[in-house]
Amino acid sequence: MNNDLKTKINELRQLGYGYKRIASELSVTASAARYACSKLDDEDLLNNNCQNCGLPIKSIKGKKKRRFCSDRCRWQWWNKNQKDVCKKAYYTHQCKYCNKEFTVYGNSKRVYCSHDCYIKHKTQKVND
Repeated sequence: MNNDLKTKINELRQLGYGYKRIASELSVTASAARYACSKLDDEDLLNNNCQNCGLPIKSIKGKKKRRFCSDRCRWQWWNKNQKDVCKKAYYTHQCKYCNKEFTVYGNSKRVYCSHDCYIKHKTQKVND
Protein backbone atom coordinates (compact mmCIF):
# COMPACT_ATOMS: atom_id res chain seq x y z
CA MET A 1 0.00 0.00 0.00
CA ASN A 2 1.53 3.32 -1.06
CA ASN A 3 1.75 6.45 1.08
CA ASP A 4 -0.77 8.35 -1.05
CA LEU A 5 -3.44 5.72 -0.39
CA LYS A 6 -2.59 5.72 3.33
CA THR A 7 -3.05 9.49 3.58
CA LYS A 8 -6.41 9.27 1.76
CA ILE A 9 -7.55 6.54 4.18
CA ASN A 10 -6.45 8.67 7.12
CA GLU A 11 -8.35 11.71 5.78
CA LEU A 12 -11.54 9.71 5.29
CA ARG A 13 -11.19 8.16 8.74
CA GLN A 14 -10.89 11.61 10.31
CA LEU A 15 -14.09 12.61 8.51
CA GLY A 16 -15.84 9.77 10.32
CA TYR A 17 -16.08 7.23 7.51
CA GLY A 18 -16.26 3.55 8.43
CA TYR A 19 -14.09 0.81 6.98
CA LYS A 20 -16.67 -0.34 4.41
CA ARG A 21 -17.32 3.17 3.16
CA ILE A 22 -13.59 3.90 2.90
CA ALA A 23 -13.16 0.63 0.99
CA SER A 24 -15.91 1.50 -1.49
CA GLU A 25 -14.63 5.09 -1.97
CA LEU A 26 -11.04 4.00 -2.68
CA SER A 27 -11.75 0.64 -4.36
CA VAL A 28 -9.92 -1.47 -1.77
CA THR A 29 -11.15 -4.28 0.46
CA ALA A 30 -12.63 -3.51 3.87
CA SER A 31 -9.94 -5.57 5.58
CA ALA A 32 -7.22 -3.54 3.83
CA ALA A 33 -8.86 -0.30 5.00
CA ARG A 34 -9.13 -1.67 8.54
CA TYR A 35 -5.50 -2.79 8.50
CA ALA A 36 -4.31 0.61 7.22
CA CYS A 37 -6.32 2.43 9.92
CA SER A 38 -4.92 0.24 12.67
CA LYS A 39 -1.37 0.83 11.41
CA LEU A 40 -1.97 4.61 11.33
CA ASP A 41 -3.22 4.49 14.93
CA ASP A 42 -0.24 2.36 16.02
CA GLU A 43 2.24 4.79 14.48
CA ASP A 44 0.75 7.70 16.41
CA LEU A 45 0.44 6.05 19.81
CA LEU A 46 3.62 4.05 20.20
CA ASN A 47 6.36 6.70 20.01
CA ASN A 48 7.61 8.49 23.13
CA ASN A 49 10.92 9.36 24.81
CA CYS A 50 12.78 8.00 27.83
CA GLN A 51 12.26 10.22 30.89
CA ASN A 52 15.89 9.89 31.93
CA CYS A 53 18.04 10.03 28.78
CA GLY A 54 15.54 11.23 26.15
CA LEU A 55 16.10 8.37 23.68
CA PRO A 56 13.07 7.49 21.54
CA ILE A 57 11.29 4.32 22.72
CA LYS A 58 8.27 2.37 21.52
CA SER A 59 5.48 1.04 23.70
CA ILE A 60 3.10 -1.79 22.91
CA LYS A 61 -0.41 -0.63 22.11
CA GLY A 62 -2.93 -1.71 24.75
CA LYS A 63 -0.36 -1.89 27.53
CA LYS A 64 1.01 0.66 29.95
CA LYS A 65 3.22 3.22 28.21
CA ARG A 66 6.93 2.72 28.75
CA ARG A 67 8.59 5.63 30.55
CA PHE A 68 12.19 4.40 30.41
CA CYS A 69 14.33 2.72 27.76
CA SER A 70 16.06 0.35 30.21
CA ASP A 71 16.26 -0.70 33.84
CA ARG A 72 19.45 1.32 34.19
CA CYS A 73 17.66 4.54 33.15
CA ARG A 74 14.74 3.72 35.44
CA TRP A 75 17.07 3.22 38.45
CA GLN A 76 19.01 6.40 37.66
CA TRP A 77 15.80 8.46 37.41
CA TRP A 78 14.34 7.08 40.65
CA ASN A 79 17.62 7.62 42.52
CA LYS A 80 17.79 11.24 41.30
CA ASN A 81 14.12 11.98 42.07
CA GLN A 82 13.45 10.13 45.35
CA LYS A 83 12.42 13.28 47.20
CA ASP A 84 9.92 14.19 44.44
CA VAL A 85 8.12 10.84 44.68
CA CYS A 86 5.32 10.78 47.26
CA LYS A 87 5.71 7.64 49.35
CA LYS A 88 2.46 6.86 51.18
CA ALA A 89 2.73 3.15 51.97
CA TYR A 90 4.22 3.26 55.48
CA TYR A 91 2.72 0.79 57.96
CA THR A 92 3.19 0.47 61.73
CA HIS A 93 3.01 -3.01 63.28
CA GLN A 94 3.79 -4.78 66.53
CA CYS A 95 6.28 -7.67 66.37
CA LYS A 96 4.70 -11.06 67.11
CA TYR A 97 7.79 -12.22 69.03
CA CYS A 98 9.28 -9.25 70.94
CA ASN A 99 6.15 -6.98 70.93
CA LYS A 100 8.29 -4.05 69.75
CA GLU A 101 6.53 -1.53 67.50
CA PHE A 102 8.16 -1.08 64.06
CA THR A 103 7.47 0.81 60.85
CA VAL A 104 7.81 -0.76 57.41
CA TYR A 105 7.39 0.61 53.89
CA GLY A 106 5.23 -1.20 51.34
CA ASN A 107 4.29 -4.37 53.24
CA SER A 108 0.99 -4.22 55.11
CA LYS A 109 1.09 -7.89 56.16
CA ARG A 110 4.49 -8.01 57.88
CA VAL A 111 4.46 -9.78 61.28
CA TYR A 112 8.03 -9.70 62.63
CA CYS A 113 10.38 -6.75 63.06
CA SER A 114 13.43 -8.74 61.93
CA HIS A 115 14.53 -12.09 60.60
CA ASP A 116 15.98 -12.95 64.03
CA CYS A 117 12.56 -12.56 65.69
CA TYR A 118 11.03 -14.75 63.00
CA ILE A 119 13.59 -17.53 63.59
CA LYS A 120 13.30 -17.30 67.39
CA HIS A 121 9.51 -17.51 67.23
CA LYS A 122 9.59 -20.53 64.89
CA THR A 123 12.16 -22.39 67.01
CA GLN A 124 10.21 -21.56 70.17
CA LYS A 125 7.09 -23.19 68.67
CA VAL A 126 9.05 -26.32 67.76
CA ASN A 127 10.57 -26.62 71.26
CA ASP A 128 7.22 -26.22 73.07
